[in-house]
Amino acid sequence: MKKVVLSAVAALAVTAGPAFAADMPAKAYKVAPVAYVSPFDVAFGAAFTTDYVLRGISQSNRKPAVQGYFEGRYTINDSIQLYAGIWGSSLASYLANAEIDPNAGVRFSFGNFGLDLGYVYYYYPDGTSIPTGYGSFGEFYAKPSFKFNDWLTIGGVITGGNNFNGGYNIVGSKTAYFYAANATISLPWQVSGVSVALNPEIGRQVFECTGCTSYTWWNVGLVFNYKAVTLDLRYWDTNRHGVYLAPAAFGGKDLAGSTFVATLKFDTTLLALK
Repeated sequence: MKKVVLSAVAALAVTAGPAFAADMPAKAYKVAPVAYVSPFDVAFGAAFTTDYVLRGISQSNRKPAVQGYFEGRYTINDSIQLYAGIWGSSLASYLANAEIDPNAGVRFSFGNFGLDLGYVYYYYPDGTSIPTGYGSFGEFYAKPSFKFNDWLTIGGVITGGNNFNGGYNIVGSKTAYFYAANATISLPWQVSGVSVALNPEIGRQVFECTGCTSYTWWNVGLVFNYKAVTLDLRYWDTNRHGVYLAPAAFGGKDLAGSTFVATLKFDTTLLALK
């Protein structure tokens, strides 16, 4: 009889063991929920620069400028992102009250190749009320890039339109365009999370208007980045010294001459802050 009882207990132990284990929540297998990432995001930032230089020409009369932007983004998939935003900067008062640039486009990403296609409108409030001011106009642009490896990315810019300066003070054709090539070279130095990169660029601005002077510009920057903060130290130059001058009442400065520019920037996104 004792053997029968022991056998029965053993049998219960064998059959009950798995049931007890299955009832223990600490050891139950659970499928981790997939984290939801919103396709919508907003990028924004601000910058302080010692000189606002656009395509080799100072827009702030060799004085500091304050800039900022925001950009709404919608990511369709891993390869396509739509965006629309606005960027603004202070300017030399003889050009306009400010520069405000609404823009929109689409970014494509296929492996190491990227392509940004879009349109930007350069809006200069009250620019045409100033004899030396800017007229508002728009340009289409294409920005291809290719990442060769972890330390080298090559890029380019092609942009243009047929209403340069809004036709203000323009004689003849209003077609203008520029093209440029650039590179980002990540340097093997990183201290306390600060990355360093070399960023050379060369471009050509072409005007088809009567009496306008086309020119070539180039720059090279040493870029320090820590999380959302970037310090850009950059040398600019052109092949048209003494051609683009500020009005005499504003010092007659050579706006296309050699110069060194320091820019401190902050850039982030809403998703990055969560």
